[in-house]
Amino acid sequence: MKNKKLKILFLYPNLNMSTLVPNAISILTATLKQAGFNNIDLFDTTFYQSDYQSDGLSKDEDRVKVGQVQPFNFDERDIKLKSTDMYKDFVEKVNKFNPDIIFASIVEDTYPIFINFMELIKNKKIKCLAGGVFPSSAPERVIKLDVVDYVCRGEGEGALVDLANALEEGKDTSKIANLWVKKNGKILAKNSIRPALDVNTLPVQDLSIFEDITLHRPMMGKIYRMAPVETQRGCPYACRFCNSPEKNEFYEAQEAGRFFRKRTMKHLHTELKEIVSSYGIEYVFFITDTFLAMSEKEFDEFCEMYLEFKLPFFMNTRPETVTVRRAKKLKEVNCHRVNIGVEHGNHKFRSDVVGRAYKNEIAIKAFNYMYEAGISTVSNNIVGYPDETRELIFDSIELARKLKCDDMNAFTFTPYHGTSLRDLCEKKKYLDKDTLGHIYVKDSLLNMPSISKEEIRGLMKTFVLYARLPRSYWKDIKIAESETKKGIEKYNELMALFRKEYAHVPLAIN
Repeated sequence: MKNKKLKILFLYPNLNMSTLVPNAISILTATLKQAGFNNIDLFDTTFYQSDYQSDGLSKDEDRVKVGQVQPFNFDERDIKLKSTDMYKDFVEKVNKFNPDIIFASIVEDTYPIFINFMELIKNKKIKCLAGGVFPSSAPERVIKLDVVDYVCRGEGEGALVDLANALEEGKDTSKIANLWVKKNGKILAKNSIRPALDVNTLPVQDLSIFEDITLHRPMMGKIYRMAPVETQRGCPYACRFCNSPEKNEFYEAQEAGRFFRKRTMKHLHTELKEIVSSYGIEYVFFITDTFLAMSEKEFDEFCEMYLEFKLPFFMNTRPETVTVRRAKKLKEVNCHRVNIGVEHGNHKFRSDVVGRAYKNEIAIKAFNYMYEAGISTVSNNIVGYPDETRELIFDSIELARKLKCDDMNAFTFTPYHGTSLRDLCEKKKYLDKDTLGHIYVKDSLLNMPSISKEEIRGLMKTFVLYARLPRSYWKDIKIAESETKKGIEKYNELMALFRKEYAHVPLAIN
């Protein structure tokens, strides 16, 4: 195939140390190269030292401080964070590479950073496409930006190739499915969605687009060469804090097929074999929303396929997808760690508000099964939902105390665009419609009569202490919730105690 001349720069304005290699970019890069576009580069901010989210827990090191992530040291792999100015480096990259178009992968948290980057180079008149979760959920907001020419709604693989071909050939770009198109400040088109693609036709993701350090991530205190691998696209569940249900509804309304799709084990095997041999991968992160959303037949096929690799792996799932049999078989194929979304400890609130109907006993059993199988687990919890109270948050703490898990997260509720809980918050006027969501924040974005921002902040910070320390410490933990001098001193004292005696202990001591 003839090498095409169009120069494409991917922009990934990630939060400092916030996540793994973005699977979307590596798949899109492979798809574009398959179509003959080889002049592709990337600017990724993941490993820059930056304070651009100084009000929140923007990196893993900050989550270590509150007991949510095990301590780690990049020095063991001789990895250094970048100390140069990322904005200056971006301008230098643009000047040197001179792209014809910038493809930006954006989530709500990184939207302001994306704007900052593009404002720096707007005089260059480089075309820009904004894609990802946030542009899909809030296209009207993103397309209005002076620096944005195209917004991609839904999947990008077909749309980006079609756009690149049109630009390469000097053809009209206004009728490309999945794209909203703007020219000279005027919106020309809001095109319909193309059918959901067959995920088993996608090429093996191209990890070569990333710097080598980007493949290194901490897991349980150790640094691995890690790669993200997609087993499914989308999620069959309907959690109200998540925008996966919106994708399902959107594709159904557009008669574009079912958004939730699964890869065959043959297709998955091909990718695993390629990335392990080509990039020296030591650890796999299956980035699927709910990994165990499989039939027993599909699960057995996975286990049989993965026996060839048996690399340690991490995945996310829900309590009701875990059984004794599955836990045992996962251990056999070297499942290293499982993130189980509990999200709330009150059954009625969890069912009515969060959109998860399982009973607490199911969660307790799920963690027991993994513990008995010898698999490390993380419990995910959220505090500060709309209309939540202190008493309801303590229901989550009480459930957390009953879970045999190695670690637990407590995140402040984030009202992301494209979620039904976001709509509820706006309807109740708990937040302004223009407010952007951020995952790692100390303060709630909601103004509610049921509980204050300060109380949510204190309970998020001390969640792990309440959940793991004996109840005899609870009076002291209450003091540690506050941001007073006394509160901070008490918090540091209790956190030191937690790390010394109670961290990674499977059950709380009463």
